[in-house]
Amino acid sequence: MFEKTIENYDTIKGVEWVRNIYVKTGPSSGILVGGMISTNVIRQPAKPTEYSVWGIHLATDDQLTFMSKADDTPIVVKMVDCRAGSSTHHHFLEVTCRPDPGKRLVIPRGVAHLPTNVNGLLTLNTPRIYWDFEKRLVHPDLDVINIERDRLPEKFPTYKVCRFPLPALLYPMALKSFKLRYRPEYEAPFIFDRNGKLYVLRKRVNQQ
Repeated sequence: MFEKTIENYDTIKGVEWVRNIYVKTGPSSGILVGGMISTNVIRQPAKPTEYSVWGIHLATDDQLTFMSKADDTPIVVKMVDCRAGSSTHHHFLEVTCRPDPGKRLVIPRGVAHLPTNVNGLLTLNTPRIYWDFEKRLVHPDLDVINIERDRLPEKFPTYKVCRFPLPALLYPMALKSFKLRYRPEYEAPFIFDRNGKLYVLRKRVNQQ
């Protein structure tokens, strides 16, 4: 199988680089085959767009392909394992890389992550979705819990994550459900944990 692991990290179990199906069409061009669900994460270069918080998913594995960047500053992805029962619980990992459409960084659900030096970065995410009997997405519109940027790794929360891969035939239904709920007048929800309880903030987009 062409999509195979290129590199993994013992520091946090499950974090790995996987080869993409990327067909070159010239010295500086190519065709990238995406996943069952693909989303583009756009960080505009005109204004500072660094992430102010860490993110943790409970039902999705991120699969991040760093496509292109407006400058030559390397991307630094910081990670902390927040999975209950993990052999690498609360371990900290820092990965430095540059854009390369030929590979993707897999960040398992339950691993907090903070990409830095992201101004002008275009990222393709082809997430894998999971389910469980007691848990679903953190929020119907966004599976992410936010953690303040300056928190120490040993102070991060611990979460149980969804265990079972969502069957492939249900991916189109999940995408359709998201599109039906989409409301362009609102920004993505901001979800944070206070003493084990999740709170959601959401504000309207500033209409020009």
